[in-house]
Amino acid sequence: MNFNEIKRDFTRYKATYVLSLLTTLVWLWQFFSFGAQATSTINLFNAGAFFGPAILQDPSQIWRLFTPIFVHIGWAHFLMNTATLFFIGRQVENVFGWLRFTLIYLLSGIFGNALVFLITPNIVSAGASTSLFGLFAAVAGIGYFTQHPFLQQIGKTFAVLIIANLFLNLFSLGNVSIWAHVGGAIGGVLLAAILPPKAFKPSIPAQFRIFATGAFLVLFVLFVTLPFFK
Repeated sequence: MNFNEIKRDFTRYKATYVLSLLTTLVWLWQFFSFGAQATSTINLFNAGAFFGPAILQDPSQIWRLFTPIFVHIGWAHFLMNTATLFFIGRQVENVFGWLRFTLIYLLSGIFGNALVFLITPNIVSAGASTSLFGLFAAVAGIGYFTQHPFLQQIGKTFAVLIIANLFLNLFSLGNVSIWAHVGGAIGGVLLAAILPPKAFKPSIPAQFRIFATGAFLVLFVLFVTLPFFK
């Protein structure tokens, strides 16, 4: 691939490239800052991983719902998520466009971490997979909402991917929460109706978009506020 081809590829998939690069830079910062101890609980916390008690004690740390999207727990975790983002992300960016893709990626990640804050606030968790589940679910959702044959076909593939990964989560160990993935997927489905591709927006009934917007906002507020009343 020559320079012009790379330039065209970057222009076409700029959100995927930028998010992949940002994720890589954050992981390299973790690795060079903490070395072999980069995956220790305290250093994950210091790097910006999710930890509910910190938010409950100091609500200004609500940013911990955002930063875990870019924090990773080891080389394998980083490489798996970044490779998935780079290769599958381009397919999703083709469907939604760079701006909607970016918003879905970030907002579904925040939404998933907010669900973790509600259900399992005492864990330390991190990883881009929360946002990746949002992307998978958004493709499945847009296929369902629009009933477009091509989008339905790839949407079913992504739905199978979500189910298979959630099943595998049941047997996995570590600092990646299944509830983050579930929340990311729920957020992605709702955001598919809220932020559909321009070409398919007329295919989604207005009541779907209104309901999805209301559901996303109400659920997010509940996820974030209820832990303070437990």
